Amino acid sequence: MRPLAAAEFSRLLAPLAADAGAMAVACSGGADSLCLALLCHDWAARRGIALTALIVDHGLRAESKTEARQVAAWLGKAGMAAEILTWKGAKPAANRQAQARDARYALLEAWCRRQGVAHLLLAQHRDDQAETFLLRAARGSGVDGLAAMAPRLEVNGIQRLRPLLGIPKARLIATLEARGQSWIEDPSNRNPAYARTSARAVLAELGAEASAHLAQTAANMARARSALEQITAERLAQAVAYDDGAGIAWADAAALTAGPDEIALRALASVLKRIGGETLPPRLDRLERLLAKLRAGDCSHTLHRCRLLPWDNRVLILREARHLPPALLLKTGTEQIGDDGQVWDGRWRALALHRLPPGLRLDSLGQNGNFPGLAERGLPAPALPVLPALWLRGRVVGLPSLGLGANYGILLAKL
Repeated sequence: MRPLAAAEFSRLLAPLAADAGAMAVACSGGADSLCLALLCHDWAARRGIALTALIVDHGLRAESKTEARQVAAWLGKAGMAAEILTWKGAKPAANRQAQARDARYALLEAWCRRQGVAHLLLAQHRDDQAETFLLRAARGSGVDGLAAMAPRLEVNGIQRLRPLLGIPKARLIATLEARGQSWIEDPSNRNPAYARTSARAVLAELGAEASAHLAQTAANMARARSALEQITAERLAQAVAYDDGAGIAWADAAALTAGPDEIALRALASVLKRIGGETLPPRLDRLERLLAKLRAGDCSHTLHRCRLLPWDNRVLILREARHLPPALLLKTGTEQIGDDGQVWDGRWRALALHRLPPGLRLDSLGQNGNFPGLAERGLPAPALPVLPALWLRGRVVGLPSLGLGANYGILLAKL
């Protein structure tokens, strides 16, 4: 199996990172991520781009700290900057792989936000793509799930770049062998208790050609998904008007729900996610029931933290007042956009440009709808209680998303 040459790697990465400044690469020390880190280092060095390798120590095995230091030493010998990020606190007894993955991404993205790095490189390859397709097919996934992993995807403001999705693992190993570079084998990757290990075994039995075909099917599904997303975006532009300052949407129910179910369901899910602040769409069966009711003219419902109401011959979609989170104590001093501690209700991210008075909080407006200047905005009454408001010493002092009252240098962005 031939190694991955610098020129070929450049052709894979360049289209994904054309707008990149400083970058980070996740490196566990396994063959996949170590190969990616070294290739990225060569690529970035030739272009004068700052690159940092991020090594996550999950602390799930006794030897993990020693391994993380070994990986940092290997990268340092190659001339790379590297940092070890440690998953602290109690570790889960069940569902360990999924929770470790979530913790890993949280650590990686938090580091990127602190350092102002917008591009994070990840080492998933063609075999991983085939495994993902197989696992999702076994769960009965639709087009979006079967599209598997995207080469470039923005999550929480960070661009996840996966340039190796078309490259088999064997070529990555060959690349390290050609460099005389060792790597670490994680024994958990061979644990039969994990579904991905079983999928890997199935693919090994089917052979490399079948794995390549499954990965290609995922790419075909991704192309179909892209087309569906474009049509859905056109539908939303015709049927929905957003008022991001108020955190609400106005929808023409007939236009939103017209035509093929697939487009109508996607459009409806998109609106609910944006207004409700959830990262995942509603369950399909609940979404289908809501679509049927809207088509029948029944427009008063709640779903996915959203409330739907008939209003002025349209459907008003707003955040449901139930189950709002507690007030967020805003941090004093200048905070970076993307600081997870400054997000309230999954919908609003606060950026403090100046020092803040002690005790300043972000919370819902509640029953304080007589705030000066608010009546002139003409917002529907049901939208007022869930507006984000600045509270100080027990009273509302500003509505930063609407530019009313004091804002103390707070910029409030709708997520």
